[in-house]
Order: sequence, then structure tokens, then C-alpha cells
Amino acid sequence: MEDLTLMMLLAIAGGLAAGGLVKGVIGMGLPLVAVPIMTLFVPVPVAVSVMSFPIIASNLWQGWQGGLWRQVVRRAWPLMAAQPIGMIAGVAVLAWAEPRIVIGMLGVLTVMFVAMAHYQPDTVMSAAQERWVAPLMGLCSGFSGGVSSFFGTPIAIYLFLLGLKKDEFVAAIGVTYAYGGIVLIITLWAFGVLGLQLTGWSLLATPAVFLGMWLGQQLRKKLNPDSFRIAVLVVLFIAGLNMLRRAIMG
Repeated sequence: MEDLTLMMLLAIAGGLAAGGLVKGVIGMGLPLVAVPIMTLFVPVPVAVSVMSFPIIASNLWQGWQGGLWRQVVRRAWPLMAAQPIGMIAGVAVLAWAEPRIVIGMLGVLTVMFVAMAHYQPDTVMSAAQERWVAPLMGLCSGFSGGVSSFFGTPIAIYLFLLGLKKDEFVAAIGVTYAYGGIVLIITLWAFGVLGLQLTGWSLLATPAVFLGMWLGQQLRKKLNPDSFRIAVLVVLFIAGLNMLRRAIMG
């Protein structure tokens, strides 16, 4: 990181702000946008580590706004309770399984879900379905996160199926992603991936993300529910394709 020029640092800051902009609009997509831009200038492990604190801070702020976090926890606690169990299993499997297989499977499922949601736009879970889908998605999220660090997509699919309104969806994403991010950052520290230097860079990266999020929130206010729904599906579709790309190309 010491060899970066001022122009490189500005480009990285721009990538962080762009990721924050997308997150401010639909509640997710920060690493999906920011990490590829950052990896043009720094190694992938560095880019992922630098995102640690911006992800947690932005999600905590996002989940806290509007006072909806209590409602989110009351409804999503089965998912959140199952997530650490799945993450432990994912870390254990990481020792002998090929992570690209898991990433590829998750990518296929994500693209299939987007296609289903597109052609069945009114798909919403019933209360009975929610009781068993929530812990199942929590296990899937934790397992995927433990193997590949991609824990967010199963959560987003679950919350999408709840049929939440714009602000409710964004708050729910914030609470559940922050929870998953905290678990991951503890894991990064435990395995020595996130040292003191990268922690400092991660903290310095946070203001650029918040600037982008603020701009994105202003745009979200102008979106009608149908446009918001389409934006969420587009980001999920891109995330699915990105996972397939990583599974095929490494």
C-alpha cells in the first residue's frame, strides 16, 4: 500500500464512493462494486481486508436509521441464529473442499432466483414458509461465508421474498449484513489476515463509502417501488454472474 500514488489513492476512493452510492440506493452492493475497482491497484486479499470496517460501519448505520432494527431482529432472528453454525461448517469444509465449487453453485442459484422473481413478480413467502426458510437461509449464508466470504446473497434473497418496503428492506439488509460482517472480521483477525496496517487503511476507507451512501440515499427517495425492486434484482443478477465468473476463472 505504501507504493500507491496519489492518483491511485483517488481512484480507490472513487471506487469506494461508487460502492457506497449503490448501497445507498438499494442497501447492498458495496463490495460488489468497490472490490473490483480496488483490485486494479492492490492485491485481492488487501482489497477484501480494506472493506472490512466500511462494510460493518455502513451496515450498522443503515440498520439503525429509522428505528427499524428491533423489528428486523424480531423477524430475522432464526436466520441470524443459524448463520454462525453454517459459518463454522463452512470454515471446516474450507480445509478440504474447493471454494470455487461452492461459489459456482451459489452463483447458479442466484441467477435462477432472479429469473424466477422476474417472471413471478408477486412471489412472497407465507408465514409458514418463513419459519423454515429463515434458518435454512441462515445456514446457507453462514456456510457460503465460511467457504468464500460471500455471505450476503442468501440473506438478500430471503429478505426479498418477505416483500418488504424500500426502507424496511434497506434496514433489514443493514442489520443482517452488519451481524455477518462482525463474525467475518473476527475470523480475519483470528487467522491473521487483517493486521494493524490494513486495519488502519480500512478505517481510512470508511468516509468515502459514507459519502457515496449519502448520495445514494438521496436517489433512493426518488425511486418508486417497482424501480427499487428492479434495481435489487439487477444487483443480485450481477452478483450471481460475478460468482460464476470467479468459479470458472478463479
